[in-house]
Amino acid sequence: MTAVGKIKPKPANKGAILGYSLTSLIFVGIGVLCFILLLRITPQGSTETIGEIISLLLNDLMELIVGTGATIAQYWWIILLIVVGLTAIGFLVGWLLLVLVAKFGHIIVYAGCIFYIIGAIVGALLFGLTNPIGMIGTLLPAVGLIIGMITNFKKFKRAGEFMKFTGRVVLAEKGMIIAPLFVTFVSIINFITMGSIFAFLVFTFQGSVEWLGYVLGSLASLLQLVIYYGMFYVAEAINTTYAYEWYRKRDPDMKFCVRNVAGMFGPILIFGIVTALVTWAQQMLRNSAAKTSKQGNALGIIFAILARIVARIMGIIFKYLTYFTLPAIAIEGRKFKDGVTRSFALLKKYYMDVLIRETGVSTGMSFIQAIAFLIYGIIGAIIGVILKGVLGTGITWTVALLVTIIPMLIFGNIPTFFIFRPMKTAYLTFIFAYAQDEETNHKLPSRMPAELRGDIKEAGRSLDSNKSIAKLVM
Repeated sequence: MTAVGKIKPKPANKGAILGYSLTSLIFVGIGVLCFILLLRITPQGSTETIGEIISLLLNDLMELIVGTGATIAQYWWIILLIVVGLTAIGFLVGWLLLVLVAKFGHIIVYAGCIFYIIGAIVGALLFGLTNPIGMIGTLLPAVGLIIGMITNFKKFKRAGEFMKFTGRVVLAEKGMIIAPLFVTFVSIINFITMGSIFAFLVFTFQGSVEWLGYVLGSLASLLQLVIYYGMFYVAEAINTTYAYEWYRKRDPDMKFCVRNVAGMFGPILIFGIVTALVTWAQQMLRNSAAKTSKQGNALGIIFAILARIVARIMGIIFKYLTYFTLPAIAIEGRKFKDGVTRSFALLKKYYMDVLIRETGVSTGMSFIQAIAFLIYGIIGAIIGVILKGVLGTGITWTVALLVTIIPMLIFGNIPTFFIFRPMKTAYLTFIFAYAQDEETNHKLPSRMPAELRGDIKEAGRSLDSNKSIAKLVM
């Protein structure tokens, strides 16, 4: 039985959690071992090990930044100071952007929709003849937005309210930043682990059985995707729980959100495994397309085009087929298969809300990220000027600016991800919660203003019955 209006956590799925945790630890352990062994390997045609090559590259980088004779060991504190300082600035800018979204989210959505429509029209005029399929794929959503604005602008008003909610919920529930922060940490470990395993396999089997290294590396990448998507969906489910409880006018905490996800870990993990399989299949198709296209013959080119088309279609179908699957699992306690069924039913009914999220809202988010990008670049340039003043003639103006602007853009945008990822998750959750509102005739607790609830039918229900003709006649 599904829960509507109030999440009821189930007992933790200890078996699934234990199995996933052990698999992840073993995978990381193998990756660490491969990394250590990889550092001792001497590539063909080289007299130095990979570890020695990496060390020399790092020292050369420090010499380029600071000057002749500099090593990474001497100036590690400069690197640490830059990373910590710029990350802190990134979080501060992110917080200011949250305030901006919480106050002017509706304007951001309207502007995003307008710019998307203009961009689609301009793109069609410029590239329509060279890419007619791409032109149709871009124009159709734009046409849908225009029709939606004319026939039911109330949905766009609700989209603006949802957007403001995303800023407010992250400001109110700062624990929502922890989940993507943890995913980022796991992703970095996962990336290093997978890179080490793949490189070690390639170097180990180079020669007559080189293909075996790539095959084993490909299988390892599938396991890596399972681990990644398992953790990714756990983090998304935690923030989905946060956003839903906030929308229902309750005050959730991390303990409650984790307890809810622990109870639904089995379906969440299945979702992660299926996503990993689809992603892996897409990667295999694209890799095959890249190899066959290099052959230069007509058959290879045709296969490469078809493989890329199949990979793209596969991704689109899976994305929209499972669009609301995670909220269905985390909020209503559904199994994976039932969650997919529920998702597809909602997609058919709320396709316009999905279209707005994928076009106008996404474009609006890009505006905010562009503002952040500009701010980080300016701050990086200012820090570069200060660095030049401190080091004097030991560093050129070009190097001083590049060595601060580039890290600013990198480390500054990492905190931005921690903030924008929960906002995107929250927005999807609010659409799902509003669908429940309409299914229950708006009897559930909700932060949605009364004037934005429902459409014409709901407006009719809100009329004063004492003034109705039917009341007077009877």
